[in-house]
Formats: sequence, C-alpha cells, structure tokens
Amino acid sequence: MHNFYFRLFSAVLLVLSSVLAAPVCAQDLPAAPDSLGLDDFGGFGNADATDNRPYASQKVLSQSPTKLISVGYEAQLPFDLTSIGPHQPVLINPGPGPTPSPNTEITERVDRFAGLRLGFNAPVISNSSLILNLGLTYWNTGVGVANAERTPLLRSLEDGLRSTGFNATVFRPFNEKNYLLVQGNVDLNGTYRNLDDVSSKAITYSGTAIYGWKPNENFMWGLGVTRTYRAGQLLHIPVIYYFRTFNPKWGVEAIFPARVNLRRNFGANSLVTLGYEIEGNAYYLGPVNGQDAYLRRGELKPRITYERQLAGFIWLSAQAGYRYNYRFNVFSDQNPVGDNNPLYDNSLGNPLYFNLSINLVSP
Repeated sequence: MHNFYFRLFSAVLLVLSSVLAAPVCAQDLPAAPDSLGLDDFGGFGNADATDNRPYASQKVLSQSPTKLISVGYEAQLPFDLTSIGPHQPVLINPGPGPTPSPNTEITERVDRFAGLRLGFNAPVISNSSLILNLGLTYWNTGVGVANAERTPLLRSLEDGLRSTGFNATVFRPFNEKNYLLVQGNVDLNGTYRNLDDVSSKAITYSGTAIYGWKPNENFMWGLGVTRTYRAGQLLHIPVIYYFRTFNPKWGVEAIFPARVNLRRNFGANSLVTLGYEIEGNAYYLGPVNGQDAYLRRGELKPRITYERQLAGFIWLSAQAGYRYNYRFNVFSDQNPVGDNNPLYDNSLGNPLYFNLSINLVSP
C-alpha cells in the first residue's frame, strides 16, 4: 500500500514537472531545487476580510513582489571538480589519461552547470484569519563534465540533477499583532528522467514553524525552528524571520540563516537587493559503482538582484553572484551518522553565476 501511494505521488510530481518543463524537454537538462526547508512566507496573496476583528496582514509595506508563476534559467560559469573515490572505478570507454586507482585524486573541468527553474504558487484559502498557499517547484541542472567516462560518479552526474517539490504554507494571524507561520515541503531529488527512474529513496521532507509579532505595517518578525536540507544535509536548527521597511527606499528581508537581503526600492516599479542565500538538498544518484549513492549538495550564494516591472503584474528578475561550494560529497546513506565516511570526497571551484527569470507577481 505504501508503494502504491508513493508511485501515485511520484506520478503526479513528474506529470506536473513535465507539463511545466515542456518547452525545454528536448534539452539535456538536470537541476536543483529552491523551495527547500525555508521559504519566503510573504507570498500568500491578499486576504479578504471575513469579520470585523483586526488581524495582522502577511506582508510589510514596500516588500519585494511575491512571485505566483516564475520561469527562469540559472547558469554557473565553468569550474574544476576534484574527486577522490574510495573504490576502484569501473571504467566504461575510458577517456585519455592513466587509469585511476583507489583514492586517486581526479580533477576534471565542469563545462556546463545550468538549467531551468520553474515555480508556481497559489493561495487556496485567503481571508483575514487564515491563508493557505500551495506551491510546486521544478529545478533542473544540466551537468557537462570533460572526460566524464573516467569514473562512475562523473558519468552519473552527467545524467543531471533534478528536484521536483510540493510545498504548503499556512499563515494564521491570532490578532493584529501575533501570527503563526507553518510550511511543509516534499521534494523528489535525483537524476530521474521518467517514472521508471523514480525511487522513494529520492524523497526528502522539510518543514518550518515560526511564531511572530507584527508591531506595525512596516515591521514583522518571528522565532521558530526548521527541519531543512538546504546545506546538503539534514539539519534541525532555529530560524529568525525579520522583515522590516525603514523608509520608502530601504528595507531588510531575512529568513536567517537561509536567506538575508538588504532591499533598495526605486519607486513602486523597481528594486535592488543585496544579500545571500543557502541552497541545496540530498540527491539520490542511484547505484554508483554497484552501491547506492546520495549526493549532499550545499551552496552559499552571495548575490545582487535587480527586479523591475515590465507590464502590469509581469516582472523581470536578473541576478548575478558568486557560488561558493559548501558541500558536494557522496555518501551511501541519505542521512549518514557517526563515522560514515563519504564514498566520494569532492571539492569544486567557485564560479560566478547568473539567473534570469520572468515572473507573474501578486497584486
């Protein structure tokens, strides 16, 4: 019975992601996810009053526009990948160079690390005392490695990294000053290309709960806890929610430690943010060299983002930054404990990256 429901869930995710990704199915895409663990809780649409009691709203004034539908593409510039594997690789059509022996250090150039990023969010319930928001994300990172045939791991990475996720967020104000935010995520992370490739081993679960205060329309903050894979491994950590508009030009939007942004508004139609975000998850690579393998991917991204209204509720977002590799090791278990040594100990060069997206935002 468990397997039936898992297959049903996987089929729904794959169908939705295939529909969203239809324009690029011909490309050799692979990817990563973003609505993981911690997310922007401002995106719930406008609440309609249902009674005369005052309730806290879900946003602060001049906040960055909430993206209901997002179609984007992210690319990292080429970088080197150095890998040390504990087992003798099984070589298929080996490339140039000597045959690697156990624990030999191998360095290859990653020429392509880019892919499509899609997001869909919609308020299902929206009134003054309760907002329920449902969302779907699909991230795809295509990977191109020089001489990928040299090791099973490099060959596996060339299948691409994909993440299809479903998330639900509840904003529950108790009065005009206090509120509760709860978010849950289910993500399917791996190298899958169709339903036959899907495994329950590729699923991760994340969640966040925050209790908050809203002194006025320019300031809301909260304290909570999160279960997250953003840094590439399972963490249970405290979280601070801090959104504040100091004046019509300046503000801060932070869900620490996942994301912190300093915001500069240029009127109502454009803005710039400067900050960082932590991204990542645990990806099931399938059997690699005859053994189940999980890639623990974590990235720290200092960046600058420019957003501008194009027409009506259509906005352009352009982002540039630096991708710092925090974790990219491969283990035999999704959540290794104790002295579980990696199957492959990897290090990556740290390149610049760029992200461009077109977004339908909420009113």
